[in-house]
Amino acid sequence: MSEDQKEIEIAIKYFKTNISVGELIALRELRALGIKNPEKIINKLIEMGIIEHGEGCYNLVRNRKE
Repeated sequence: MSEDQKEIEIAIKYFKTNISVGELIALRELRALGIKNPEKIINKLIEMGIIEHGEGCYNLVRNRKE
């Protein structure tokens, strides 16, 4: 498993626990969880349709389309 994949899994778990979280808090907390580049991982999660970027926050997408 690549390091990016491990970080993506950590971030998914984080956002499942923190369904809606402010941008700055998310970046700080993801770094504390060991994610080296949280912006990159967040962008991947947005591309994957797992989270969405709201106004100053990130939200877990509830009804994800497969």
